[in-house]
Amino acid sequence: MSKFFLLQACYCITGILFFIRDLFAKVPMATAMLNAFIWPYAQWPLIKFQAMHMLEPVMKMIGQ
Repeated sequence: MSKFFLLQACYCITGILFFIRDLFAKVPMATAMLNAFIWPYAQWPLIKFQAMHMLEPVMKMIGQ
């Protein structure tokens, strides 16, 4: 349950950030809403890779 909650929270935050980015760039509302829902799913492998890369030193410290 907690893994699913964490995944959904990450998707939600990423979608909100994409939406805010599009609003500041004056993208039409329909396109901004679409980007907010589609891009996080499309970019998930990259987001996961970057997060794991940033957490690698922490994981090494925990593993020792």
